[in-house]
Amino acid sequence: MFKKIYIEVTNNCNLDCSFCLKNNRPKEYISLDKFKVLLKEIEGYTKYLYFHIMGEPLLHPYINDLIDIASSKYNVNITTNGYLINKIKNNPNVRQINISLHSYSKKYNISIDDYMNNIFDTVDNLATNNTYISYRLWVNSKYKQEIIKRLNNKYQVTINKDKMSLADNIYFETEEEFIWPSYDNDYYNETGSCRGLRDHIGILVDGTVIPCCLDSNGLINLGNIYNTKLSDIINSSLFKEMKQGFLNNKKIHELCKKCNFYNLRR
Repeated sequence: MFKKIYIEVTNNCNLDCSFCLKNNRPKEYISLDKFKVLLKEIEGYTKYLYFHIMGEPLLHPYINDLIDIASSKYNVNITTNGYLINKIKNNPNVRQINISLHSYSKKYNISIDDYMNNIFDTVDNLATNNTYISYRLWVNSKYKQEIIKRLNNKYQVTINKDKMSLADNIYFETEEEFIWPSYDNDYYNETGSCRGLRDHIGILVDGTVIPCCLDSNGLINLGNIYNTKLSDIINSSLFKEMKQGFLNNKKIHELCKKCNFYNLRR
């Protein structure tokens, strides 16, 4: 059993954020038929799905169908930039929605008030279904203070901590921006651990299984869910070698040596 499995329902996005490591894969949207095959293949391996790797999941034209299909057996969690959040305003089947408020930028020709009010309107509706809401901001976000001001006014609080509750089932947190794992970045460390493979895996929109949600270009290809059983992928030599390495505080794959996420979040 994994604590969670990340599923990329699309790798297309409506934004062009400076902090995002752009993916160079063909833009795709998972079909409903393939999604059903995927859900059947991972059955018994987790109770929690996270629609998040690359791309904006709410761009998917059938996002509510995907949520409804998955929610019959799984708890559905979504990470979004917030611009299209009204698409799921009336869906009661979302367990948790994580809103990346650091995605806001005036370059997208929407005022910060319109952006936040659209989010608040949907959150108010989702909260009646006991959906958990997590507002997230990078510590160095350009519009951090403006966003916090609007959160304070909305929930009648004073945000003065990195993590705090704003209302029932509604939370706020700030985090340091991490280094995306890439062969081209300057960070390198052979020592370190990861929760990847230990409590979660990711599945890209084309079915490629990856060890974590940060391998956005599928550089660590563990197999494809549509032609290899998940049990065989888990028992593959690469999967087991990497997992054992993390348990021994050792990074096996070169891409992992270029990632600082685990140490930063600790």
